[in-house]
Amino acid sequence: MRTFSAKMPNMLKKYIQTIRELFLFSIPLIAGQLGQMLFGIGDIVVAGRYSNDVVAALGIANGLLAPFLMFGLGVCFAIGPLASNFRGEKREETHLFANAHYLILIVSVFIMISVTILYQFLEVFEFTSSLTALVRDYLFICSISLVPALLFQVSKEYLQAWDKTFFANGLILVFNLVNIVMNYILIFGKFGAPELGIKGAAYATLITRTLLFIVLFLYTKKKFKIEWDWHPELFKRAAKLGLPIGFGTLSEVLLFSIVTVLVGKMTIVASASHNIALNLASLTFMIPLAISSAASVKVGMAFGAKSKESILRYSACSVLMSAIIMCFTCLMYLQFPQFLVRFATDDIELIKYSASLLLFVGLFQIPDGIQVTLWGVLRGLEETKYPMILSLILNWCIGLPFGYWLATEKNMEAAGLWAGLATGLTIMSVGLSFVFVLKYQSVKRKIA
Repeated sequence: MRTFSAKMPNMLKKYIQTIRELFLFSIPLIAGQLGQMLFGIGDIVVAGRYSNDVVAALGIANGLLAPFLMFGLGVCFAIGPLASNFRGEKREETHLFANAHYLILIVSVFIMISVTILYQFLEVFEFTSSLTALVRDYLFICSISLVPALLFQVSKEYLQAWDKTFFANGLILVFNLVNIVMNYILIFGKFGAPELGIKGAAYATLITRTLLFIVLFLYTKKKFKIEWDWHPELFKRAAKLGLPIGFGTLSEVLLFSIVTVLVGKMTIVASASHNIALNLASLTFMIPLAISSAASVKVGMAFGAKSKESILRYSACSVLMSAIIMCFTCLMYLQFPQFLVRFATDDIELIKYSASLLLFVGLFQIPDGIQVTLWGVLRGLEETKYPMILSLILNWCIGLPFGYWLATEKNMEAAGLWAGLATGLTIMSVGLSFVFVLKYQSVKRKIA
């Protein structure tokens, strides 16, 4: 009994130190995630002073490109845990960086083919002819920028595995300014440049993402010894880990896209309120998403070092930290919904409707934070297949149908769909908890 009591303060101290370590590691990641969001906001701010049609086309085009980008980013998320795993093993691995590039380049080919097919069938969406033309102009140019965007993420993930987070995420914030300046010059035709309108916004995104990739690639190449040989086993390992993450991420993005389309067929107030709620939810989601990335690296390193105690400690602390933070965001949405909505609109009807949606946004804050953090923990343990399967089943076969039933049969409209999302994410957090317990037990047996 005394021995247990004596260990408790040391154990508690170690857990507090781990939470502090994860928090400090996550701060630049959160800043980088917010910086990524600001790129889109910067485009809209500049374009809004040029043409409302261009703003509308930008929103549609980026919405169409988002699933492709998120699929590619999901594949990239495998790189950090793999690199940290080698780091935990104290094994020098000089081929991962190169083979990760080969994987992403192959993925990019399939993405570009898919975007090209989408480009040919824009009329299916039944936009106005003028809007379709603008969307097509933007897609033709901006789709190319997905390649440097994904290659940038390769370097970013690799650096994270070695606790180098400040340069890449700081670079994102700096290049937000570059993006705004490029938008201004190319959209309006300033300083001798031709006035390109929406094509200018596309070129600005392409130039910014290409420069981001080049700068970070050269920085990473300078910091590490890299060999560019083809390594089939390593390539296969990265693909086996990354592709399920990509498909899982894609399924969640498409889920919200489908909900947006369904709400768009309701009233204007419902659609506008949904967009406000979605943007607020996306903003607070950046916090557990960053913690998830931190968890994947730290758990991956502990997994490579074959430390059962460290795996459990980093896993528990990351989930606990996400849950605590999301408790605060939950209270914020539940206690001050109208105050939050007033940042986006002064319309009384819109404020009232949006505030009702934030009730459900608040309710899924904690389970959403837990489930995305567990995604990161399981990536660190190289378990990605079952999270992908759970995502497909629980979100698409339970969350969305239940939300649609509430929206139509119970006349809850957009609130019903959000209630369905909250239900799916809550069950998802429970399901992933079981997957973690089973995986951890398996890891313990192998290590022992």
